[in-house]
Amino acid sequence: MSGNSAFGSQAAHRPRWAPVLVAAAVGCLVGVAMTTLVSGRNGVAIAQDRATRIAPESERDFIQAIAKVGPAVVNINTVFRPPNVPPLLREFFGEPFPSEGQASGVIIDKRGYVLTNNHVVENAKSVKVSLADGRSFDATVVGTDPLSDIGVVQIKGDALPVAELGRSADVPVGGWLIAIGNPFGYENTVTVGVLSARNRRLRAPSGVGLENMLQTDAAINPGNSGGALVDITGKVVGIPTAIIPYAQGIGFAIAAETASKVAAQLIATGHVSHPWLGISYVPVTEEVQQQLKLPSRKGIAVVSVQPGGPADQAGIKADDVILRLGSRDVNTGDDVSAVVRQSKVGDKLAATVWRAGQEMQVTITVGERPAPPPAT
Repeated sequence: MSGNSAFGSQAAHRPRWAPVLVAAAVGCLVGVAMTTLVSGRNGVAIAQDRATRIAPESERDFIQAIAKVGPAVVNINTVFRPPNVPPLLREFFGEPFPSEGQASGVIIDKRGYVLTNNHVVENAKSVKVSLADGRSFDATVVGTDPLSDIGVVQIKGDALPVAELGRSADVPVGGWLIAIGNPFGYENTVTVGVLSARNRRLRAPSGVGLENMLQTDAAINPGNSGGALVDITGKVVGIPTAIIPYAQGIGFAIAAETASKVAAQLIATGHVSHPWLGISYVPVTEEVQQQLKLPSRKGIAVVSVQPGGPADQAGIKADDVILRLGSRDVNTGDDVSAVVRQSKVGDKLAATVWRAGQEMQVTITVGERPAPPPAT
């Protein structure tokens, strides 16, 4: 993993995210100090303030939840191959050193499967997993998925602690959440916050969007990536992934529903199939309605169609307005995303399309989203 990012020199292994900061590997001491000033101080103040308002019985719930999940949260140390350097630069500066990273993971299966982020282990030369009980294992990368930022590695050991995956949908906005991970290498660090919002979207530099993200004000720091976001019952409801580096108390996690689904595919096949239509679109605003001479502001207006993609093969064209997709009226990007997420590659979706003053029916065969290009 390489390229410019908001993390910059703060990480030995640099992530590919912007404008959000992926809470991943820990590197030079200067970066550690700078990031602590940005994202650490306020999280502590929030946690201390809330602690004074937690009833004794609730405090027991926190302690029990942490004791239940904590042993299954692991430290992940990675080594990455050095970048390719032109021969002329090698002659002057010598061979580049491999980069190292440090992040978190969660054991989700007694067979030793560890759930983490794609950006933590993608293209890693070696992966070592350390448990809270002091054991350490060499790990094998089972599979990674850059489109969801989920990765799975496997370790071989006996009597491994296992965390239970829950449902983020069961946590109300404002409900308590506990983040457990290894920020800056401090193993099994616990921070507390609430679910600030759900269904957030983040965008990677590659243009790929992460959807259905959880937002929390539990303190998330570099090294928390791939760890556990836990509800008050001790179930993992999210996988911490990113923070806004210039904000306070704005962290993001992949919902457990998404993580569980992707991990199951990676464990079964080493690969994830993402449904895809191959269109870009905008809501029908008043301006779009006037430009396309539409009778109403219903639907989504197609801006472009990927050549050879599912929508292109179905005959969808730029300036078409899709009014209905499958069994759902679509008026926003969230409507379209919901239909696509619930579909499988190969499914056939009936679409109602407005074109040149009349409605028409087409059938779109859902395709598989192409993998994003490798980082440079």
